[in-house]
Amino acid sequence: MFWGLAAITASETGFPEVDGKPTWTSLARAVYTMQANRWDTRACDGGITWQIHPWQAGYTLRNSISNGGLFQLAARLGRFTKNQTYFDFAEKIWDWSAESPLINTQNWNVADSTSGDNNCIDMGNMQWSYNYGVYLAGTAFMYNATGEEKWLRRTQGLLGKLSTHFFPEEYGENVFSEVSCEKLHTCDRNMLNFKGWSSMWMAMAAQMAPVTYDTVLPKLQGSAQAIGRQCDGETENLCGSRWYQETWDGIKGLEVQMAALGGITANLMMMSNAHTQTIDTNPNAKEQFLDTYSDDTPDALPLISTGDRVGSWILTVLWGLGIMAAAWWLIKQA
Repeated sequence: MFWGLAAITASETGFPEVDGKPTWTSLARAVYTMQANRWDTRACDGGITWQIHPWQAGYTLRNSISNGGLFQLAARLGRFTKNQTYFDFAEKIWDWSAESPLINTQNWNVADSTSGDNNCIDMGNMQWSYNYGVYLAGTAFMYNATGEEKWLRRTQGLLGKLSTHFFPEEYGENVFSEVSCEKLHTCDRNMLNFKGWSSMWMAMAAQMAPVTYDTVLPKLQGSAQAIGRQCDGETENLCGSRWYQETWDGIKGLEVQMAALGGITANLMMMSNAHTQTIDTNPNAKEQFLDTYSDDTPDALPLISTGDRVGSWILTVLWGLGIMAAAWWLIKQA
C-alpha cells in the first residue's frame, strides 16, 4: 500500500515523470486496483485481509493499516483525477471500517485489527499512531474534495484522539510518543517508524482541512524541537526514538532515522505555500491503464506470450527429432 501512497504523492507534488514509463498516477492506480480486487465479503461483510495468501500467518486478520491505507489511496486518487469511482470506493471502505470494530465513531478509538475467524466481532486494540494517521489523512482529502461536513467531523474526531493520546501531558503535550511501546522498550523495527508516517499524515490533514492547522502545528513543532535534541548520537548525529528525552537514547536503526526525518519533513510541509496538485494543474500525470494481476502462488511464472509458445513448439520439435535420431542409432547398432 505504501508504494501506492508514494506514487500518488509524486503526482500531487509534480514530481517529474519518467519518459517512456507509466505515470506516477498510473502506478498509484495499479496498486489501488490490485488491492481493491482483494475486497473479501466471505467473512465480515467486506474489508481486505492483512496478508495476501491464505497460507501466510495472520491471513484472516482485517487490520486498520491495510484498509485505512486503501481508503486514503482511493481518496487521494479521487481528488487528483476527479474520478467519482475512487470516491465511491473510499466511502465504502470508511463505512465498512466504522461498522466493524476497527473505528468507533463515538469515542474515535481506532483498533489495530479484527479477526475474520470470528466474523469480525472482536478486535485487537493495541494503540498505534499510524492507524489513526492513515484514516485521518484520508478523511481530510475527502473533505477537501467534497466539502462535506461529515468528512470534517471525522477528520476532527480522529485528530482529537491522535493529538491527545500520542502527545502525553507528561511530555508537555506537544511531543509525539508511540505510547504503547516506547516506555516499555518493546518497539520493534516497524513500530519505530510509525511516528514518522503519522507526522506527515497530520501535516497533510492540516493542508487539506485548514481548520485543523492550529491544532496540528504546535504538535509538530514541539516534536521537531525534541527531535533536534535527540539527534546527537555518537559521532554521526544519530537520531533516537524517544523524542521526549533530552539526549540521544541509544536506539539506532534505519527506521529510527526515517521517523525523525518524517517528523522534520512534516514541519516543512506546514511551512510550504505550494498547493497539492490535481490533474488540472499537473496534466502530465494523467492515468494510463496498466495490466495488473496477482498470482495464486508466490513462485508463479509470468504470463505466457505468443513468443513463448512459438519457442516452446520449436524446442519440442527439436527434442522429438533428437529422440528419433537416438532410437534409429540404437536400432542400427543392434
